[in-house]
Amino acid sequence: MKRVILVGFMGCGKTTLGKKLAKHIDVPFIDSDAEIEAHYQKTIGELFTEKGESNFRAIENEFIHTLNDRDDFVLATGGGMPCFGSNMNILNSAGITFYMERSAKELTHRLMRAKNKRPLIDGMSEVELLRFIQDRLILREDYYKKAIVTLNREEQTTESIQYYLEHLSPLGAHQKN
Repeated sequence: MKRVILVGFMGCGKTTLGKKLAKHIDVPFIDSDAEIEAHYQKTIGELFTEKGESNFRAIENEFIHTLNDRDDFVLATGGGMPCFGSNMNILNSAGITFYMERSAKELTHRLMRAKNKRPLIDGMSEVELLRFIQDRLILREDYYKKAIVTLNREEQTTESIQYYLEHLSPLGAHQKN
């Protein structure tokens, strides 16, 4: 069974790499945010605003539990999903997790030039965005680092992930940092 779960900060490239990888290994691609939006027929921003953060995180947790009912897939998680409750442990048990590590500076550059605006950071100057990302990474990095594999920038390719999939035990007993 191939279950690949990509985690990392918003703008790190989870969706882009996830789509390429899913095509490469011939499994369905799942974007957790898109699935949640389709289920509730509201944007993530609307859900976050209407329900509050704790209720939104409960929705994400419910979504994670549906993964056990699926076969092969590549999943791109929302940036905050792994960072609440026991979500990262649940993700680790659902498949092989990969943390797509990027520097705060690179994330800022990518998000400032992104075509799709993110409600959480809309209207921030580059300096404000860098500070925001630095602060959030401090809070989130311990969760992200619980992933089975941490991929540095150069390793964030379909070939690298394919290599790990071929060489890791089904339970993800090995870790690369």
